[in-house]
Amino acid sequence: VCAACHSVALLHYRDLVGVCYTEDEVKEMAEENEVVDGPDDTGEMFDRPAKLSDPLPRPYPNEEGARYANGGAYPPDLSLITKARHD
Repeated sequence: VCAACHSVALLHYRDLVGVCYTEDEVKEMAEENEVVDGPDDTGEMFDRPAKLSDPLPRPYPNEEGARYANGGAYPPDLSLITKARHD
């Protein structure tokens, strides 16, 4: 739910394996998303299904888009929020 607005730029699909999903479930989730890869042999970039090693998709293409969608506020990245908390 939080990732609808906040990015988790430092998390990859593989980080979900064993925490809340099986490897097969995460592979299936990843393959539902396309990522830009390349260049190929001709120098062109191409789209491919995401793999476990790919980062989770960001909710906005850039900071300006995030600010526009959130009334000027830039939602902070939540990748490391649990490390910042004091128990």
